[in-house]
Amino acid sequence: MTKPKNNADHFYGILLEEEKQMAKRNGMQPLERKLKPTLIQKDAFLRMAVFEYLIGNTDWSVQYLQNIKLLIADSTASPIAVPYDFDHSGMVDAPYAKPASALEMRSVRQRRYRGYCVSNLKTFEPVIAQFQQLKSDIYRMFTNCPFLDAKYIKSMVDYLDEFYATIDDPKVWQKAFAYPCDPNGTGHVVIKGLKEN
Repeated sequence: MTKPKNNADHFYGILLEEEKQMAKRNGMQPLERKLKPTLIQKDAFLRMAVFEYLIGNTDWSVQYLQNIKLLIADSTASPIAVPYDFDHSGMVDAPYAKPASALEMRSVRQRRYRGYCVSNLKTFEPVIAQFQQLKSDIYRMFTNCPFLDAKYIKSMVDYLDEFYATIDDPKVWQKAFAYPCDPNGTGHVVIKGLKEN
């Protein structure tokens, strides 16, 4: 490792974990198959899909393995979906990021639930409870980080406030998470560039 040109004593970076290492750490193995989202372990899928909603990410797909890795414990278990690559999320808000035109969204800062249709919306309640329990920890990741400037922290807090205002109101989150069930909406669109089944 070379020393930075400005002779700083330290610098910051991101460590990426290899897929096989991540799978092994979780007692699982990678699964290189395209599957329908309904075949993924349901609780884990809903938690992942609500997380993607929290960060405002629509750039993912289980059935096309788009920014998703699948892991499986053994041949009898349902796989879980592990998301990655969040540069098109509203939380990152990269200057080049734009939502897929087929989704009819104004910007990546607009949230859109991209999971599959769940007819019994009560299924979401345990997942929502988890995110409510983690609320203060999630906020602290931003408010307690000394490397973020005040303007960015405020932007993230405002964005999180919108998410929590949604999940704190059952009528609002039910409407948001029922989005894929609307036969006239864009909940089942095939994003341009992805192959159909």
